Amino acid sequence: MTRLTPDMIHDVPYAMSDRDHALWGSLGRDLRGLAYEAVGLDANEHVMEGLTIACVPVTAGQSTISGFSESVCAVAEHLGSRSYVTKRTDVAGFLDAIEAGADIVFMADDEEFVAFNVKAGRAVNNIRSTALGYFTALRLAAGPLDGKDVLLIGAGRVGSKAGDLLAASRARVTVVDADPSRTEALLQSHRSFVSEDVLETAVRKASLIFNASPARIPGEWIKEGAIVVSPGMPFSFDEEGMRRMSVLVHDPLQIGVAVMAVWSASLSLQPAMAPHQAATVMEVIS
Repeated sequence: MTRLTPDMIHDVPYAMSDRDHALWGSLGRDLRGLAYEAVGLDANEHVMEGLTIACVPVTAGQSTISGFSESVCAVAEHLGSRSYVTKRTDVAGFLDAIEAGADIVFMADDEEFVAFNVKAGRAVNNIRSTALGYFTALRLAAGPLDGKDVLLIGAGRVGSKAGDLLAASRARVTVVDADPSRTEALLQSHRSFVSEDVLETAVRKASLIFNASPARIPGEWIKEGAIVVSPGMPFSFDEEGMRRMSVLVHDPLQIGVAVMAVWSASLSLQPAMAPHQAATVMEVIS
């Protein structure tokens, strides 16, 4: 995944209502509703209310991203929980969160971003959560994906997980990635998938697009009425492309964090909940 920068997320804490409005217009769900749908919970469940979320800044590797922990806390609070950023960082901050009785602890370094459910002793990963959230958005926007053609741009960490979910939904998937070895690895996992070497050719034919890449995609390539979900950062599309789309779902952080939070909270339920659509998706994404 592309490392986030402060300018990508600076307005996250102040734009939650706008995010809800945009998602509702595209999917008939707000951010909370999308996250609950992804994890397989009824919208009337209240798994986030009453929980305390601690966000621990991590200085290892390339160090902390300014505003990142505050943005994660804003999403958690929007879902109904209490949240705070620990004063200390790294392992010391994690210890402080545990000793203060936090229910869920969010931490991210250069390699992993997790939400750790203290009571359950289990962590939920952002890669899986982002793939699941955007897959759910695509399914809500397009209807059942069984037999439908979906273009998957990017076969990296999020893209490969999205590929697993699309395969489980029996979509007809075309994969395009700048790295042929990643495309080949996904095709080896899913023999029904096909590949396309030329991004422009693939995009011009596609009505349903899952974009898990930072590739620049000119608007003139976008098919009129296309449905696009795009967790990839930096943002890939220009104004003409967005005008041609009937649905675009994209944000730098909120969907992935919301699914992480709800999924992590659900681990404390008895029996523990799992992602949407029963055993197949459960097995694919866990």
